[in-house]
Amino acid sequence: MPRRSKEIIEILKLMHKVEKIRNIGLVGHIDHGKTTLSDSLLSEAGLLSPDLAGEARVLDYLEEEQRRGITMKSTNISLYYEKVLGRNEEFLINLVDTPGHLDFSGKVTRALRLIDGVIVIVDAVEEIITQSETVIKQALQEGVKPVLFINKLDRLFRELKLKPNQIRKKISRIINDFNKLIERYADSEFKDEWKVSPAAGTVAFGSALHKWGFTLSIFEKNKISFEDLRNKYLNNGFESLAVLNPIHEAILEMVVDHIPNPKEAQKYRIKKIWEGDITSEIGKAMIECDPNGPLIICLSKVINDKGRLIGTGRIFSGVLRIKNPTFLLRENNEQIIQSVAIFMGARRDLVEEIPVGNIAAIGGLKNIKSGETLIETKFSDQMIAFENVKYITTPVITVSVEPEYLKDLDPLKAHIEDLLIEDPNLQYTESPETGELLLSGMGPLHLEVSVNEIKKRGIGVDMSKPRSVFKESCMTKSSSISSISPNGKNSIQIKIKRLDHKTLQFFRSGEHKIIKPLNKLKEFLKEKTNLPSKEIEGFLNCDNNLNVLINTPLDIKDIKLNDKDKNKIIDIINKICLNGPLCGEVLTEIKIIIEAINISSKEEESSISELTTMIYDAIKKGLNEARLVLLEPIYQTTIQLPPELIKKALNLLAKYQLKVNKMFQDNEYQTLIDFFMPVRYAMDFAEDIRNKTSGRAFWQNIFHSFQPVPKDLKDSIISDIKFRKGISW
Repeated sequence: MPRRSKEIIEILKLMHKVEKIRNIGLVGHIDHGKTTLSDSLLSEAGLLSPDLAGEARVLDYLEEEQRRGITMKSTNISLYYEKVLGRNEEFLINLVDTPGHLDFSGKVTRALRLIDGVIVIVDAVEEIITQSETVIKQALQEGVKPVLFINKLDRLFRELKLKPNQIRKKISRIINDFNKLIERYADSEFKDEWKVSPAAGTVAFGSALHKWGFTLSIFEKNKISFEDLRNKYLNNGFESLAVLNPIHEAILEMVVDHIPNPKEAQKYRIKKIWEGDITSEIGKAMIECDPNGPLIICLSKVINDKGRLIGTGRIFSGVLRIKNPTFLLRENNEQIIQSVAIFMGARRDLVEEIPVGNIAAIGGLKNIKSGETLIETKFSDQMIAFENVKYITTPVITVSVEPEYLKDLDPLKAHIEDLLIEDPNLQYTESPETGELLLSGMGPLHLEVSVNEIKKRGIGVDMSKPRSVFKESCMTKSSSISSISPNGKNSIQIKIKRLDHKTLQFFRSGEHKIIKPLNKLKEFLKEKTNLPSKEIEGFLNCDNNLNVLINTPLDIKDIKLNDKDKNKIIDIINKICLNGPLCGEVLTEIKIIIEAINISSKEEESSISELTTMIYDAIKKGLNEARLVLLEPIYQTTIQLPPELIKKALNLLAKYQLKVNKMFQDNEYQTLIDFFMPVRYAMDFAEDIRNKTSGRAFWQNIFHSFQPVPKDLKDSIISDIKFRKGISW
């Protein structure tokens, strides 16, 4: 029997032995070796020729990923691993490779929901740079245990020509910095327990590219040292080290010994990612990783495969079976699961069932999106959806897209809608003034890759130069504002307020739409928002893309509207909020309180145009009174560069009138400069810093907040936006 066939059979057996399962991810900074390491692990599993390991980039199965040499989507594969002890012990390792580029950090965050442990990969020369810190923080916020692989150790011999004591000093610094991040970001119960050390076996060293690796126990077993490694490399090159100890032995041994199995991990992870009652029947089933409990799945990713939606989900309770009915909490309906499969990179192998603790591919469900919660139907009224994934950034760059041929306009819109299903970090609007299709994302690369995905589906697309997103809001609050429709037959009275941060975050997540049962909603809202008790029932309509909170007219005393009129009012307000009064940018972070409303029962007297004019007039007056403001996104930027380049970097900051928050020498090789930067500068700044430092500077932009544009630039920025949109003065 071919090796791969044998191992798939073993995988199907091991899926039912939860203590033998390890769900792990590879995370780290771009180019530190995540995908190269995954290739080496796949060669051990018989899924890749050893001669191609480090070069094939199997989990980078998209053409765009292969071309760029970076991972842009998180990809899964199941591996069979046999550990040789006194007796052989078999394990199932579900491996997720994740992106390293910050433009795709949302995919990292969603992938972390699937797994219980991560191998953090750090370049031995570059050490823990800014993106390394970001992914470690992301993992710890999800309750995912990290172990450390210090990669490219050969660079210390080959490039830096360090002596053994210098190598030990450098590695100690990396480990100490890693443990400081665990101390800073881990939950209190794990701040000490999850710290890594060579003695504990939670640190490995090696070269993913040249396929060799060690842990301290392997050093001791082979009676070798860093000096021996260095000498063997200098005398015999890389091959002698790979023969001495292949990398998969060090990595997979560390994984099975120190990453928790699903049953161990769910005891603490469920409390971190689920807001429900852990003493309830469904709570206990997830905590105990119970195969006999109700089926409960959290979907982390959805892809459109030739018109068929395929969800990737972690099974937290029960057994997933083909043809099972299941309830989708966000969609609020029951559907039938049409197919069940395990992931083998770009391929999916169909199976009859997959039990708790595993990662599954699920087909046949309609209208599903990332973050959906699946639950056995009879438990749907008791289930609270999994807590929304906390993204570290938000769409701050936008482009306009248009088809090369007008006949492709509708197909283009359809393809964009497909992308939105697959990638929740994309946003799409159609400009009311120009009809432009506006696509917003995390950064220029994110948008370029998204547009290229549309092109690969057969649509010619032109994309504008990326530009910063702007939004409109208000600074304070208004008094009661009244407005009458042009025909005098309808009236409205509203107040406008700036939405406070706590309430904004809650309604932006959409959690209020999936709390079940509804009688728990009031208590949940009191805890989660700063809304006054008397307003809580009313504020249950929020556009998650616009971050505008609208109270529901039917919930206000003495206001009697039928559902048709209520929905008409809400639709009008949402459309108005796409086109703010300053310069036609989206309104955000505001709360619209409808205090009174009177709508004529006659259709011709309460037409859409009459109501729109009335409501727009009220909102515009309210915003002006509450001090209209133009907001722009701000990055918190960190540059890491050699000390000799500090002066060039500071001169560049002065050119853009950016102030340093802090600057310090991270180690003898690197200095860190931290500052805030408007996103509108980011693309030109990136080109300048790359040129000024000859590509030797690393930098990371993390979204910080939306802030008012500087007063001295406000008028010119508004003028530029109006000119671009063709808005009359």
